[in-house]
Amino acid sequence: MEDRKIPRRNSSFCPPYSCLSLGVSNLLILKLGSNGCCLVAAAIISCFTTAAFCAELVIRPDLPNSVTFAAQQAKFVRFVIHASSASEPCIDELEVYDADETLNLAAQDRGSIATASSCLAGYTRHAIEHLNDGRYGNDFSWIAAGSSAEWAQVELPETVAVSKVVFSRDRKRQYADRVPIEFEVQLSIDGKSWKTVQRVVGKAADI
Repeated sequence: MEDRKIPRRNSSFCPPYSCLSLGVSNLLILKLGSNGCCLVAAAIISCFTTAAFCAELVIRPDLPNSVTFAAQQAKFVRFVIHASSASEPCIDELEVYDADETLNLAAQDRGSIATASSCLAGYTRHAIEHLNDGRYGNDFSWIAAGSSAEWAQVELPETVAVSKVVFSRDRKRQYADRVPIEFEVQLSIDGKSWKTVQRVVGKAADI
């Protein structure tokens, strides 16, 4: 099924940068009560119980969402998607950073190679190589062929210490569906043995 454009509605509660970080001095968006209000709070916490905190995270389809973790050596970075807001999940760019957070290590022009578990067939605008081509928006995105247990992966040119993964659905702000809302970040040195460094369960922002 091809993309479905969704009517958009402004949100006065969510910040301009959607941060899924659970590390030190990051922003969390927490849902409060039945009225759906959001609180933006500076937090210095660790995610001891993933479900307790991550289930309240709001994920923006139109902005970069950052997932941080303790720096670890890796050559392969995998983004495993267990559920999306609707239909097959979509990512327009998958980025990887080290502790300096200055360079996107996953960029194609740095020699990184993107692969995926599958790709929606029949649409040239949705391709695996769009995962790290540096272009944003639905026309340069990847959509999985299935709706769960799908993954997008980047092989870095060399083994380095990574500490953050950034993803988005459509930074051109045309589509708000297909947002990954349940996922985990896995790292590997050899592409065979994987370690999960962060798990997130959240919901798509109502925009």
